[in-house]
Amino acid sequence: MPNNNLKNKIKKETYEWINALVYAVIFGTIIRLFVFETMMVPTPSMVPTIQVLDRLFIEKVTYDYTKPKIGDIIVFWTPFVDKTAQKQLGAFDKFMDLFAPKEFDGHVKYVKRLVGTPGDTIELIPDSKIWDRIENDPNFKTPYWLQKIIENYGSIDKLPSSVKNSVAQLYVNGKIPKGFEDRYYYIDGIFASKNYYKFMAYPEKYSSDIYRTYTEIRKPMFDLGAFRYYNNTLDYTKYYKKYLSNLDLNKVFIEKNGRVKVVLPKGFYFFMGDNTTESFDSRYFGIVPEKNIIGRPFLRIWPYNRFGSVK
Repeated sequence: MPNNNLKNKIKKETYEWINALVYAVIFGTIIRLFVFETMMVPTPSMVPTIQVLDRLFIEKVTYDYTKPKIGDIIVFWTPFVDKTAQKQLGAFDKFMDLFAPKEFDGHVKYVKRLVGTPGDTIELIPDSKIWDRIENDPNFKTPYWLQKIIENYGSIDKLPSSVKNSVAQLYVNGKIPKGFEDRYYYIDGIFASKNYYKFMAYPEKYSSDIYRTYTEIRKPMFDLGAFRYYNNTLDYTKYYKKYLSNLDLNKVFIEKNGRVKVVLPKGFYFFMGDNTTESFDSRYFGIVPEKNIIGRPFLRIWPYNRFGSVK
């Protein structure tokens, strides 16, 4: 008799544990699908705001009720398959991505700062005053990426004019957005050539144009080989055909007096990383559809010594 009671108790407890586990999986999946997301940051594109290997908790609800604002740090699905980044994902991230919408199979999460919303006209305008600010304003904090460049050359005086002329501020609809007064970016990608995305999509077709363009502006790192690499690793032609080929690109990318403006079409956003010289962002890969936005990283959960909010 006692043995039967023990067996029944074990069965009952086992059943309860199984029930609890099933409910935990169900509710965990629901929370994962609709409320929270996680990601490990593999690159330094947002340094010093976000460090390499930071693990972020992403809240997905806010943008269901409000539109993203310029200056927000946002996590989004790449609008293309990123074969290289896929290989960098750990087992946990690959498992969690199994719950993602089917259309994002092979895509990965990027985290960047939002700098342009639908209807905005954005441009990077060189700012020669920054050099005086660095040398004479004790309250000015030199951007992390620019300090690295200055240290590499030894001093501001030794910086090539091509570098100095490429340090710029962001203008949205003709003004520097609030909060961007001390943010600086490097003019590159689409802001250096209105044909950049076209070159990415069809490097062989435009090989002579690529050579001529990047010889003239003296940026040999963007040779035909580089465009071939990104075209393949990002499956970029498919992205271009799906999104950009349907737009009037002469109205989206406007070049005047050697400067390119981007007029964002309805439903598309533009993102850039704070660490601009080490950020693969919308300057290079293109505009991002609204449906790709996942949410905002609100908490850094790893490493423990950096645990806290993300701003």
